[in-house]
Amino acid sequence: MRAVYGIVAREFLRFLRQRGRVLASIGRPFVWLVFAGAGFAAVFAGRNEIDYRIYMVPGLLGMVVMFGSLLAALSTVTDREAGVLRMMLVAPIRRSAVALGKALGATLLGTAQALVVAGLMLPLVQLRPTLAGTLLGLVAVVLSGLALGALGVVLAASIRSIENFAGVMNFVIFPMLFLSGALYPVRHLAPALRAVAYANPLAYGVDLLKHALLGAWAGVGYGGELPVPLDCAALALFAIVGLALAAWLLGREGGVTRTAFRERR
Repeated sequence: MRAVYGIVAREFLRFLRQRGRVLASIGRPFVWLVFAGAGFAAVFAGRNEIDYRIYMVPGLLGMVVMFGSLLAALSTVTDREAGVLRMMLVAPIRRSAVALGKALGATLLGTAQALVVAGLMLPLVQLRPTLAGTLLGLVAVVLSGLALGALGVVLAASIRSIENFAGVMNFVIFPMLFLSGALYPVRHLAPALRAVAYANPLAYGVDLLKHALLGAWAGVGYGGELPVPLDCAALALFAIVGLALAAWLLGREGGVTRTAFRERR
């Protein structure tokens, strides 16, 4: 556990030292709230059930967690190029500890960014969740961060260069966002796209955030669409499978590294 703590603390300190990254992570959802909110609000024109900017809040918090958790996995690629990952893999710790530390670091970053954004955005749109809704929202953010962080580590363990990782992230992030229910209800999608959406871990995180923050509008169809236990179970399953796969991928790399290390000795 000391090794896991060391990896998590290193990821968090690295993030705090990158001021541009910190400012971008906080400013990005507000840019979406202003520009995308103004455009998509036309879809809700004439409807008095809910302000579209309020409807966007769970999706924007999910987006913060997604960007924070997935982009945190970039450190795995840079650590490989700098030789830091090799030192971790030859250390006398389990490969699963490295995978868990990386995933928990991504979870911490995603959760911290989402809490800061929520503290600024909720008063701005005059959204006041209940205490139960606040606690459920925290659970949603943490579980989403863990599931997406594990996915990020899987991708980073499979990709050897920063350029390839950036390309894959651009290919993965936006389909995940648009098929998560962040901007419009998943039930309005075509059946084929709805099936793809339910293979997306972010969709369950956003749905859980809608249960937490939009419960007052559940009766008019703007709250969560899936049962809360199903959302939690799906996120936990994504996290467990992702961590197992990440540990296996790092284990393969670690085997090669350890063999070379023994030969040098």
